[in-house]
Amino acid sequence: MYFNHPQYPTKVRLCVDDSFLNARPTRPVQDSKVARIDSVTVTAPCTTANLGPGFDVFALALEAFHDTAYVEASPGAVTLEITGPDSAGVPADPELNSAGLVAKELLNRRAVGIGVKIRIEKGIPVGKGLGSSAASAAATAVALNHMLGLQLTTNEIVQVAAQGEIASSGVPHADNVAAAILGGFTFVRSCSPFSAVGLSPPLGLEIAIAIPEVPTPSNKTGVARALLPDTVPLGKVAQNVGGAASIVAGIVTGDIGLIGKGMIDAIVEPARAHLVPGYAEVREAALEAGAEGVAISGAGPSMIAIVDNAKVRASSVAEAMRNAFKSAGVESRAITSKPARGAVIIKE
Repeated sequence: MYFNHPQYPTKVRLCVDDSFLNARPTRPVQDSKVARIDSVTVTAPCTTANLGPGFDVFALALEAFHDTAYVEASPGAVTLEITGPDSAGVPADPELNSAGLVAKELLNRRAVGIGVKIRIEKGIPVGKGLGSSAASAAATAVALNHMLGLQLTTNEIVQVAAQGEIASSGVPHADNVAAAILGGFTFVRSCSPFSAVGLSPPLGLEIAIAIPEVPTPSNKTGVARALLPDTVPLGKVAQNVGGAASIVAGIVTGDIGLIGKGMIDAIVEPARAHLVPGYAEVREAALEAGAEGVAISGAGPSMIAIVDNAKVRASSVAEAMRNAFKSAGVESRAITSKPARGAVIIKE
């Protein structure tokens, strides 16, 4: 699939194949006019994407924050309400919201014949690089698949959710939504046919997170993507491939140190580092405090550090990151998290 966005005139090849969305449901949904069940509530975790070299491929689900989608069948169109402590500034227009785009895309293109009322309770900080839009999209996709009895595969649910990312970044991308749905560590294995793979992180792995209090534009992810280089030297590609391989090997073998050693990005992070005030100081402070690896979380401005809790407390690393931001003149929130499971149906 190719996508042309007015803000980005270059034709971009996307790692999402949405052709399955044009298919009619494999079985009737109560005569294709009403939902199989009336309502579903789903919660989905925040996520951190890229982990250094894994741009648009790697992500990790985190326990720190969650969004919750309350989805109810209704006549007519898709309607959306945004509530919760992190709802300020989140658009309630379905065309501008990741959850709304998921619902409209799925209902319209699958010709289900109903409308839905969606209430998103935002618990994930918005615009901080922690997968806020992805969690809302993931929760909505899981809820609609269950409520309507569509029997989509996990990969298809991920692809549906990825369409919602158009609202925040201008293009669909599957890294964050894959982790929000599958849980744990995930990577996009293939674009066509689409395939995402989930792996369980080592038990001793924890994440230190520093969330700086800096203003971000409403289209922050799109702005960050626009900074990416058009061409990349082969040597930098090879470096990133080696780092990505190290991260996957570390996940599989339980070697948290190897994961950290792989978290060095030669391509994307250097182009975005200036968007994070104090980036170099925070990175250095985390490593000096005992972190195994450090990276910008997604498009930023939050930064994450991978910690082996058998060697150092994640809270100590997080505090060191907070102090480094403060030394750079930026206040921040320092927290820790363990990896999380994916989206969960909590009520129907």
